[in-house]
Amino acid sequence: MKKKIILASDHAGFELKDELRKYAEEKGYEIEDLGPKNDEKPVSYAEQGLKLSNKVVSEGAIGIGICGTGLGISYAVNRVKHARGARVTSIEDAHLSRQHNDANVIIFGGRQVKPSDAKKMLDEFLNTEFEGGRHQSRIDALDK
Repeated sequence: MKKKIILASDHAGFELKDELRKYAEEKGYEIEDLGPKNDEKPVSYAEQGLKLSNKVVSEGAIGIGICGTGLGISYAVNRVKHARGARVTSIEDAHLSRQHNDANVIIFGGRQVKPSDAKKMLDEFLNTEFEGGRHQSRIDALDK
């Protein structure tokens, strides 16, 4: 059974969020889209990031967060205990964020990442397992 994916963005990340939502649906993932529904008016990355990370943690899901640069929403996501958001810019980032850091939210800059590249990074993120072992004590320290 595939895991649930929860998506959220601000207005600047809407187009990439919508593209990744469709992509994940085609792959058979259960999707919850926290919005926005379009990019017609400004939406706060802070509010969206907090809403996203709280849902990811409470439901044990995977999250995708997107704002213009990925920076703002990453700050918001990582304010919630047990949320580990990783702003990724490469396939290696996506892999290591899961393998070493047990990230549960992948974060993109909607104005900086091409959809084709974001899909490759998302696939790597979703297909990589947490290694545990020596990395677990660091995760435990973050979750105190």
